[in-house]
Amino acid sequence: MATKYLMLIALGTAVIGSVHCCPEQCTCSDKYNHQFADCAYKNLLEVPMGLPSNVTTMSLSANKIKVLKSKTFINVTQMTSLWLAHNEIVTIERDTLAPMIQLRNLDISHNKIVHFPWEDLTNLTALKLLKMNNNEMVSIPKNAFSNLKDLRSVRINNNKFTTIVQGTFDALTAMSHLQIFHNPFICSCNLEWLRDWITKSSISIPEQNNIVCDAPSHLNGTQVTSMPKLDCKAPSVSITYQPNIENNELYEGY
Repeated sequence: MATKYLMLIALGTAVIGSVHCCPEQCTCSDKYNHQFADCAYKNLLEVPMGLPSNVTTMSLSANKIKVLKSKTFINVTQMTSLWLAHNEIVTIERDTLAPMIQLRNLDISHNKIVHFPWEDLTNLTALKLLKMNNNEMVSIPKNAFSNLKDLRSVRINNNKFTTIVQGTFDALTAMSHLQIFHNPFICSCNLEWLRDWITKSSISIPEQNNIVCDAPSHLNGTQVTSMPKLDCKAPSVSITYQPNIENNELYEGY
């Protein structure tokens, strides 16, 4: 009986330890029933192992992390805030963010991300703040934000987006703040909708004087909201049939 009792104590201690452990590079604290893990400014090359399974807020800002692997956050599904700004992140593997279904705040700004796993956002339906500014991203799928009904603030400024597809923001019914300035927009017919949408929108869209055309050359530096109306009618195509004259002449010779 005593042995069994000791085993239960040992098991309980192990479970508590696994919940409240903290990587040695980080400082963990429990405040207001929230578990904080502070791993910022530690020159980390990767996300440390052994995070508390009940962590709700984690700061990994200002490190030297280059890759986020798919199973990095698989055991911290209670996370509500994740701060990853000012790293050297180039790659985020698919399914890295998807397990954190309670995530409300995500900051991956000031990195070197080109290709983001947009499909991961499908699971993050609680997201309210998304900071992706100051990266190297070049495109956003039209349905990237389709499940994010509670998303209020989106910051995708200072990237390399040349266009944004019409309808990209339609699902964001709670959005009140959008930053899209300092992108090299190509002001073609495909972007006329953005000119009109910005002008009519009731949400906060700051630095509109820096939402400018990069191309074509004659519009370089022109504000998107001042972009002239273009002739965007589909070209008319007609097909005419001409008989093969050479063949006709050939047949006439027989």
